[in-house]
Amino acid sequence: MENHRTEQFNNALLHSLSTIQAAKTQFHLFTASSPTSTVLVSQIRLCDVLLGEIGAISCSLQRRMRYRRMIRRCSVARGGRGSRHLPVV
Repeated sequence: MENHRTEQFNNALLHSLSTIQAAKTQFHLFTASSPTSTVLVSQIRLCDVLLGEIGAISCSLQRRMRYRRMIRRCSVARGGRGSRHLPVV
């Protein structure tokens, strides 16, 4: 289950990063041209895309950290990993 969550997180992260890179490239193309109202509107929209992707990455990281803390707490509450398999003396 953990591998599936990690894979989902990595895929979402890669998607966000590639979207950010594409928006950044387009943004730089717009800055090379003369600043018209259309160019400025396009730049603002690209900034919105960038902010949205950064927010998505932030939320994903928060969820992942929360999930890992929850797993650690459960593991500690049960006596740590593998404690059920300790030999009886």
